[in-house]
Amino acid sequence: MIKNFNTISPDWDIPHVKVYTVLATASDFSLVTFNHDNPLGDQCKNNIEQLIQPCQPTIWIRQVHGNRIIQVPGKEDDTDTSANDYYLKNLEADGVFTFNKRAVCAVITADCLPIAFSNRNGTQVGVVHAGRKGLQNGIITEMVNDFKVLPEEIFAWIGPGIAAESYRISREIREEFLALSSVYETVFTDCGEGQYLMDLYQVARIQLEANGLKKEHVSGEKWDTFSDKRFHSARRDNGQSGRMATLAWME
Repeated sequence: MIKNFNTISPDWDIPHVKVYTVLATASDFSLVTFNHDNPLGDQCKNNIEQLIQPCQPTIWIRQVHGNRIIQVPGKEDDTDTSANDYYLKNLEADGVFTFNKRAVCAVITADCLPIAFSNRNGTQVGVVHAGRKGLQNGIITEMVNDFKVLPEEIFAWIGPGIAAESYRISREIREEFLALSSVYETVFTDCGEGQYLMDLYQVARIQLEANGLKKEHVSGEKWDTFSDKRFHSARRDNGQSGRMATLAWME
């Protein structure tokens, strides 16, 4: 379905569910960037729309490192416009879910974790933008609560994000997480001078399992956007990078 793009996807055996992270480079499109307010980003979004042919225009949310999650299609009064610019400028959220076939859930990332969700029967999908702040604010819990099945029926795929060896944070950030729970002790490695390496993948897995997902239903978490040039990385490129898109929908 995404034949003109280089992609990574989960090894799921879930009927009708499609999940892809579109990488930084592509065979037929020079540089893939999904930055908002960027002409090249708009062209990439249009190319994706043409390939997927969704039932309605994809809503590209304005992500704010929070924990708000929206449903698409939304209420009639929320979607009474075909202008995606309206949502881009006004709809702040960091996750999307749907029960509707061919409605596309999408987030963009460049070091933060994209996490895709599906129930076992492939009747609901969702995706979240889960960076450090989103994880701290409980975005995983919000998505699990939006699923209309028991947590043990949910599958999660943690897409490409920054690895622990490339993600150095301050003592203050470590203390904020430890104030939430001592279980996070294991996600930090002391590297001296008040600095720590932080494993966002492990934080995500801890939270997914704490919300009732089975260990064997969580996959992915094996990349490093900082060191692997296939990916955009805001930290590596000093905030000047493009963005990758992670898309989830049901055919």
